[in-house]
Amino acid sequence: MTESKEWDWAAAEQETWLRPSEDSYYYAAKWRGEGRKRLLDLGCGLGRHSIFFDAHGFKVTAIDLSEYGVKHLREWQKKNGANFRAVVGDMTSLPFADNAFDCIYSYHVLSHTDTEGIHRAMSEIRRVLRPGGEIYFDLCSKSGWVYTESDFPWIDKNTRRFVGGVEDGIPHFFADEELINELMRGFRVNRLSHIHTMKTALYNGAGVHWFIEADAEKEAAEPDFSGIIGKTVSGRIDRPLGSTHPRVPGMVYTVNYGYVEGVFAGDGAEQDIYLLGADEPRETFTGKVIAVWHRYNDVEDKWIVSADGRDHSDEEIAEKVEFQEKYFDGELFR
Repeated sequence: MTESKEWDWAAAEQETWLRPSEDSYYYAAKWRGEGRKRLLDLGCGLGRHSIFFDAHGFKVTAIDLSEYGVKHLREWQKKNGANFRAVVGDMTSLPFADNAFDCIYSYHVLSHTDTEGIHRAMSEIRRVLRPGGEIYFDLCSKSGWVYTESDFPWIDKNTRRFVGGVEDGIPHFFADEELINELMRGFRVNRLSHIHTMKTALYNGAGVHWFIEADAEKEAAEPDFSGIIGKTVSGRIDRPLGSTHPRVPGMVYTVNYGYVEGVFAGDGAEQDIYLLGADEPRETFTGKVIAVWHRYNDVEDKWIVSADGRDHSDEEIAEKVEFQEKYFDGELFR
C-alpha cells in the first residue's frame, strides 16, 4: 500500500473549501429524520462539514490526515463555541471503537489512496459503523480524463499519483461499477450515481465521480464488559485528585486517575481507571471494577474502580468523570 499523503491546505484556495457541499444539506435533513446522531466527518479538511453538521444537532467526530486542516477546524470550533473531537488520523486505520457511528460523511476523500488502501479504508468504515449505519461518499471515475488520458504516473492499475498543485504526490484511486461492487461487499448500496460535475460555488471538484450511499450490513453487537466488571484490580495513580492535566491547562482531576499495571488498552498503554470512593490523593489503589466508560470516538475505554466497596450511582460516576469525558462521545456500561 502506498503511503498516505495529506493535502497542502496552506497552498489551497481555501474560501471555496469553507462552504458546505450541496449534498450535506440533504443528508443533514435525511439523517436527522431517521434519528441518526453520531456522525463521523471522514476527511474533514478545514472543517466545513464538521461545523455544519454540529450546527444541525449531530454528535460530530472529525478526522483528517492533515495537521493543518485539523488545527484550522479547532480554531473554527473556538470561534463558534463548538465542542466535538477533531483528530489527526488515517482512514486506513481509524482510531475509533467498533460500531461507533450512525453515519459517515466523506466528501472527496476516499479516492486519496491506492487499491489496497481503499479496501482497508472500506473495511475500517464498516467496522466503525453501527449495524445499519450509513455512509455517503464519492470516488473518482475511470471514465474521466485524468484516468484515461493524463500523464500522471501509475501506482497500480487503478491508481495514479498527481503531480503539481495542492495535491502534488497524492494518490488517486479510480473506480468503475465492477470495482464498486467489489468494494461494497458487506454493505447495502441504496444509491449509486455517476456524475460529470463542473466547479461551482458549492462544488469544488470538476470531473467525473461516483457518488454512493450505502448501509453497513452486520450483526448487532453491544460492547461486552462482563469479563471485566466485578474484578478486583490494583495499580498506580499517576494523576492524583486535585492535580492538573500535564497537557491541558485548566483541567483539574476531580478523582484519582491511574492505570492497572500489566493490563493494556486499545491505545497500547496500560489500562486507565477512574478511582471513586477515595477523598484524598492516592499513589496506588486496589478496588473493584464497577463499570466501564466506553468511548465511541476513541480506541480506549476507562474502567470505573470503587476504592470503598460502594456501587456508586450512574449519576455520581458521570459527574466525577465529566471534567475529561466531556471531550469525548461515550456511554457508561454496567
